[in-house]
Amino acid sequence: MKILRSYILKDFSSTFIFALLSLTMVMMLGNMMKISDMVIRKGVSILDAAKVFALFIPYVLGFTLPLAFLLGVLLTMGRLISDNEITAINVAGISLFKILNIFLILGIMFALFLFVLNDKVIPGVQYKYRSQVKGVYSKNITALIEPGLFLENFQNYVLYVGDKEGNRLKNIFIYEVGEKEGASRVTFAKRGEFIVEGNTLKMKLEDGFRDETKPENKKELYRLNFKVFFVDIPIEEKKSSTVKKKPCDMRLDELRSKIEHLRQKGVNPIELVIEFHKRISFSFSIITFILLGFGVSLVVKHREKSINFGIALVAAGIYYLLFILGQTLVENHLLIPFVGMWLPNIIISSVGGYLIYKNAYRR
Repeated sequence: MKILRSYILKDFSSTFIFALLSLTMVMMLGNMMKISDMVIRKGVSILDAAKVFALFIPYVLGFTLPLAFLLGVLLTMGRLISDNEITAINVAGISLFKILNIFLILGIMFALFLFVLNDKVIPGVQYKYRSQVKGVYSKNITALIEPGLFLENFQNYVLYVGDKEGNRLKNIFIYEVGEKEGASRVTFAKRGEFIVEGNTLKMKLEDGFRDETKPENKKELYRLNFKVFFVDIPIEEKKSSTVKKKPCDMRLDELRSKIEHLRQKGVNPIELVIEFHKRISFSFSIITFILLGFGVSLVVKHREKSINFGIALVAAGIYYLLFILGQTLVENHLLIPFVGMWLPNIIISSVGGYLIYKNAYRR
């Protein structure tokens, strides 16, 4: 049995690593596009973008580890069945349940690792990720200037641009506002460009006008048309403030404390309770996917990577849809949080267990 266990684990390790790397790369592609956009279009430095990218990796692993286990079990069992090695193992008097135990023991170890990852590592990394993104944008005013947004990062000014290409802008509105009287000056330009010098945004505006009202008579409007107009806008130096933690940024002990605190105030912290149970349930989804992968492999009996990849993606889609269903039922008070968040594991494990029970005794 020791030789067989080593043989299966060796085969599983190669497929598991292949699946983990493949799935992680696929999920990272979307984030790489965002990082590239930050560097190319928004002027963020490559070093800052690399820090943001690195902080995203542990978060991705939280999703890809369970799927890699599912795909690893499917590929390993598919090869053993298609090569008739399972038949030889049965003839030697070793049941399929002993092979399943190998995967389950390994799965429990990785589930505990994922539990620690989801509790101690990913919340902190995700919080640092959001803080890093905020820091990158707050120190790079060029990145903050985006078409279609009203920007209030300037002292007594609100800036709006219709389009942006590099440091050139189109359809620019600059509102100069007071604390009480509202906008006292409005400047519009069809075109313009800008540079940042220290804490000042220096703008050169072309083909536009400037409207100004007098404090004593707001109905009286003065307009100045211009071909070229220069304006210096002071950038507001905001005090550094910590990013407030979302439920997904909290550790389990922080979630528990927050839940108890809110309940003492008579508040129903349903979102925090959902996040608490979801974190634990998802950590042990590895066991669920092992049962499903083992059961499906006894039915499909195929070693092709493309087919097993398809099965894994379909299974993952169903699992996450069940997660959404469970969360919706909890939010509508149709299920208690514990049941709602464990609903995907219960259903998928039941399907996997049924397939194993039905097909294992036929051998």
